[in-house]
Amino acid sequence: MYTLFIDTHYTELRLALFKNNEVWDQFIKCEGKHSEIFIPLLEELLEKNCVTFDDLSGIIIINGPGSFTGVRIGVVVSKLISYCKSVPLKVISYLQALALKYDNECLVGFKDRNGMFVGRFDKDHELIGDYFYLCNQELEDYPENIIEDEEINLDMVYQYLQNKSAVEPHFVKPIYVKKIEVDND
Repeated sequence: MYTLFIDTHYTELRLALFKNNEVWDQFIKCEGKHSEIFIPLLEELLEKNCVTFDDLSGIIIINGPGSFTGVRIGVVVSKLISYCKSVPLKVISYLQALALKYDNECLVGFKDRNGMFVGRFDKDHELIGDYFYLCNQELEDYPENIIEDEEINLDMVYQYLQNKSAVEPHFVKPIYVKKIEVDND
């Protein structure tokens, strides 16, 4: 059986298949709108590996924070597959996935063009407080050192979630940290 990993939180769209507790195959796509490329990439990954939704024994979704549209696309599709095919769904934030690489309490973040998404995690990789966003100017004056990271370790994410319970798809929600920027022109 296979576990499907979905990460659409930011500009990079990442899909992976785990088989026998290892990354079996993965696609990383950096160009294009998630709304246009996600489903074709998912179909390609599954077809290339002769896998159907019925072959899935689990789904892992990165539920944010990040791109408003990107996060929604990944969360909605993962919930849909989980619900329709009764596939267990496990959830982790991108910041928590980053924090898995560190053994002590840490403050981790990743940048977008206007600032940084940040989260503080304890030594057991549990969130302390809330996620927050610092715009570039706030970031310059922020008194604490933030570990800026952008690369998660898929194997660590998979292993960490093995001891976590699946979540009912209806209760999975995207993590939104910053206000939506709307151009009123």
